[in-house]
Amino acid sequence: MKKLSLLMIILVFAVNIQAQFTFDHQKLETIRWSPIPEKVKGIDGVQLDLNGTWNFNPSPADSFWKNIGSTNWENIEVPGEWGMQGFEVDAGQYAGYYREFQLPESWKKARIKLKCEAVYSECTIWMNGKEVGGHLGGFTPFELDVTDAVKKGNNTIALAVRSESVADSLSSGSQYAVHPLGGISRPIYLMALPEVNVASLHVQTTFDETYENALLETQVLLSNESNSSKNAVLKFELTDLSGKQIAFEGDKQLAVLLEAGTKKIETSVDVRKPEKWDPEHPNLYVLHCSLLVDGVEQTKVSRRFGFRQVEVRDNQVFVNNHPIKLRGVCRHEVDPLRGRSLNGNQWFEDVKLFREGNVNYIRTSHYPPNQKLLDACDELGMFVEVEGPFCWAGKKPVNNSNYFEAIVQPILEMVELNKSHPSVLHWSIANESYDFDELFKEAADLVKAADPSRPRIFSQYGPDGDGGYLELANHHYPGPGGPDKYRNHKRPITFDEYVHLNAYNRFELMTDPGIRDFWGDILYHMWEKMYAAKGVLGGALWAGIDDTFFLPSGHAVGYGTWGPVDGWRRPKPEYWHMKKIYSPVKIKLESGLNDEPVKLTLENRYFFSNLDECRITWNNNQAKGQLRVEAKPGESVEAMLPFTYKELGKLKLTVYKDSKVAVDEYAFDFSMPEMEIIKANEDRFQWSRKGKQKIAESKKLKVEFGPEGFRISDSKGHDVLNDWPILMLVSANNKGDTQMTKETPDYTLYSPAASNRSIHSVDVEEGEKQLKIVLTEGYDEATGAMGITVQANGSIAVSYDYSMLKNENFRQWGVAFSLPETFNTLSWEKKGLWTVYPEDHIGRLKGEAKLFYNDERCGLAGPSKKPFWAYHQDQTRYGSNDFRSTKRNVFQAALAAKGASTIQLKSDGSQHVRSWLENGNIHWLVAGYDNPGSERFLRGFSSHAALYDIPLTRGQKLSGQIKLLITNE
Repeated sequence: MKKLSLLMIILVFAVNIQAQFTFDHQKLETIRWSPIPEKVKGIDGVQLDLNGTWNFNPSPADSFWKNIGSTNWENIEVPGEWGMQGFEVDAGQYAGYYREFQLPESWKKARIKLKCEAVYSECTIWMNGKEVGGHLGGFTPFELDVTDAVKKGNNTIALAVRSESVADSLSSGSQYAVHPLGGISRPIYLMALPEVNVASLHVQTTFDETYENALLETQVLLSNESNSSKNAVLKFELTDLSGKQIAFEGDKQLAVLLEAGTKKIETSVDVRKPEKWDPEHPNLYVLHCSLLVDGVEQTKVSRRFGFRQVEVRDNQVFVNNHPIKLRGVCRHEVDPLRGRSLNGNQWFEDVKLFREGNVNYIRTSHYPPNQKLLDACDELGMFVEVEGPFCWAGKKPVNNSNYFEAIVQPILEMVELNKSHPSVLHWSIANESYDFDELFKEAADLVKAADPSRPRIFSQYGPDGDGGYLELANHHYPGPGGPDKYRNHKRPITFDEYVHLNAYNRFELMTDPGIRDFWGDILYHMWEKMYAAKGVLGGALWAGIDDTFFLPSGHAVGYGTWGPVDGWRRPKPEYWHMKKIYSPVKIKLESGLNDEPVKLTLENRYFFSNLDECRITWNNNQAKGQLRVEAKPGESVEAMLPFTYKELGKLKLTVYKDSKVAVDEYAFDFSMPEMEIIKANEDRFQWSRKGKQKIAESKKLKVEFGPEGFRISDSKGHDVLNDWPILMLVSANNKGDTQMTKETPDYTLYSPAASNRSIHSVDVEEGEKQLKIVLTEGYDEATGAMGITVQANGSIAVSYDYSMLKNENFRQWGVAFSLPETFNTLSWEKKGLWTVYPEDHIGRLKGEAKLFYNDERCGLAGPSKKPFWAYHQDQTRYGSNDFRSTKRNVFQAALAAKGASTIQLKSDGSQHVRSWLENGNIHWLVAGYDNPGSERFLRGFSSHAALYDIPLTRGQKLSGQIKLLITNE
């Protein structure tokens, strides 16, 4: 008996572990999101918009909905967050909303539904003082029947809304955005339906074994809200987007006897050779459904969809029988001045922007988006992972009394709204959350029951957060070894977050925006490994858009600058790297003999398109033409250009597909370089003294040095160098708050020289054509010598040779020069990761940057109002992004002062330059070493940046040569 009792206890405990929470399953029938009818019999206009100006009170009186019109109400915009409009509501308290509206005369016999696309995060709603319902959950839609609460003529709607709730806790919404998200954040409107209506209309498509002909399955939920049974008929019509009818085989109409209540109808038809939907060919169709009662059409609804089929086969995902890779980004709903409540056509513009960046997949981190995003993804072509509104969620705030409303309801509302969108590739149950078996497993099962056509994922730091239960695995930030680790994984695995952009190393970002350019090297090496790993489905960069909010108080809050585009949707340096690395067309110029035709190798990394769908243009010197190439997805082919290698000059190749925006660009320059004529040094120094300072002066320059310092001026007497060059050893600095809050400090420059310089001796060789100074010196970190050789013709050679006194992995090291602030124009020519860059990219191969471009100054988070300039012109007190960013691997670089002189660096592509303004001087670092920086998600949490490290050890030599030339204007 004891053994039996113990076994029973263990079994009961095990059952409780697997099903800790329970709920009334009849509540599942309450989830409804009716399609908006195209028309309703006897009704003029089926939708009444309630968006616009409402009345708002952050601390309304008790039962305020009974006494509308009292004092202390102010105007507020809906949709919108109250915090971003300058209102403050005490934590945990309900704010009040109300407005009046006129009920259309033709609606008097209609069933009237209130549709709220999202209210954050808990609300109760009254119509004319009568409670009509409420909702928990800030990112999902809900619908209420208000027929019995409205009246003829003027009506009043009131809402009590609370930002802080269990939904806010489970989504970490306000915590994440560093401000309360409370408000009516998405559209709100009324809708008129007949008493017998369509409560839900969805479609699902599958193909036959040839993947040519399709089965179109339709699920209809009919609702009879009258008191008697009805004889109804459903009529179906299939059209393309132009309205052209598409033939199908199967029932075009169904007769249904409807008792009071709801009834599910499922039907299927065969469609021959429909145009398939995929991100490269977003072909869409419309299913129209007319509902007739007693032979009279009562309403007509429609569902836009695409023919496509998703399958998981072993450790790959196939769409329409094609294996795919996801080239993705994570995307938040974000507007710098509106918070998470967007407006206008922002969703369409976002999808267009990312599609032009060769992204084919968006993860909607960490909640379902506004439905307009998925509309845009359907239209433009984009895979989507739609994520449930759960972030860092655990079971602590959940119990049996709220489990349905807190967990089950929002995730099923997400599915009901979005499951007919062809762009939705899979469902994410939650982000980086816990307690899968107890908290999310049943919800995941309900998702599968509601939509068996798609796989599911539990987006986590490791591959088994779901215990291997779902169809897809996931690993956030697997590091550079991730692709090899998961090459043969048992399930397809996505890296839902990978290669995190620089964000939290805020001192480094303030100092050197060039680490954003270096990030491209990291992504390139990671993506190439991912693309080659069969079991790796793909990944989503963290993140897509900067998550920064400029509060009415003037504070900038949020996680900050982690996107390849900023909150204003301006491309940042990472955007071009993303576009190039994600490019589906790779072109390589092969070598050949002079008289042979120029040969290219083209690789097709599209998944559904032949290369002959692309238009490839070429320009070689003055000649131009087009190249047509056939290559199936995944194939590489060779192609010849109509000229020989001997005729090859400046060759430009541009790839277009479906857009005027290029898919990719390549450039190859084989033109003869200009010959640099080196003139003999015929100038002479005249030597003199000024107190303890020695002076050497020629026609080109004057050098003054001694106990009072070191200075070089040009022939007009303008200072060029105004202090001794100094060894610079810039330590790695990963400091910076994870989030920007109202208490976030003003991050400053971090660019220290080697510390505690001590010049032991100064040896001078005076000559007519040159002078040579050797500084024997020491620092806390190193000891050695620096040689400065100045030619009378303006040439300067600086050599340095130090021995390290300590071990350290520096971010940059080299020699820094000090110049007057008038040297405010930087120019350069350099190597780069790519042969083509945009003209405003900080990493472009050749360019000119100004210290300042306008009177605007930005903090670390960028402009606080919509800028009219590009990212490279953003500026702090240390200079513009373009001017301050490290230019890596330069052949030459120069600083110029208007009306004065230019100092130019001549190099071989192995040195790097960085410039900034500090304490009234321009500082110019010529670095022998540079690395990607200290972002914790690129170093430590994963080891991407460490691949570029060259740590210095005690006793190791640190040496280099720098060649400069001063030229007079």
